[in-house]
Amino acid sequence: MRMLAASLLVVLLLSCSKHLPLPEVDLSAPGWTVWTGQALWKPGADRAAIAGDIVLARHSNGDVLISFAKPPVPIFTAQTAEKAWRLDYAYAQKSHTGSGRPPTRFVWFQIPAMLQDSTVPKGWRMMTTADSVWELDNLDTGEHIRLVLDQ
Repeated sequence: MRMLAASLLVVLLLSCSKHLPLPEVDLSAPGWTVWTGQALWKPGADRAAIAGDIVLARHSNGDVLISFAKPPVPIFTAQTAEKAWRLDYAYAQKSHTGSGRPPTRFVWFQIPAMLQDSTVPKGWRMMTTADSVWELDNLDTGEHIRLVLDQ
C-alpha cells in the first residue's frame, strides 16, 4: 500500500495546472473500495494503445480516484471530490477541471461504478470474463479499455 500511496503522490505532484488540486485521498480510510491491476487503453480508433498499471477507487459517497501509470511515468490521474472533478494528463501537462459531474466523454470517472453495479454508459459496450478481465468499447469513437484486475 505504501508503493500505491507513493505512486499516487508522484502522479499528483507531477501534474501541472493553474487550478487548485482536489483534496488528498487516503485509500486506506473507511468507505473506499479499491481495484488494482493492469490496463490497456486505446484512446481512439486512430491512436496507439498505452499499457500500464491502474488503480481505481470509489468511496461510498460516490467520490472516485483513478491513477493510470507506466512506472515511473504517470499517464493520468482522475478524481472527483466535493462536487468537483479534475483530470490531469501528466505526460502532456494538460488538465481538465469542473464543478458538478464530470463530462461523460471522460469515461474513466464512470468505471469504478461500472465495476460495482455493471451500469454501462450510453454508447459503450462492456464485457467481462470469469478471470477478472473487463473490456470496454466505445462504438462511436473506437476508444477501447481492457482491465485485468487483481482479485
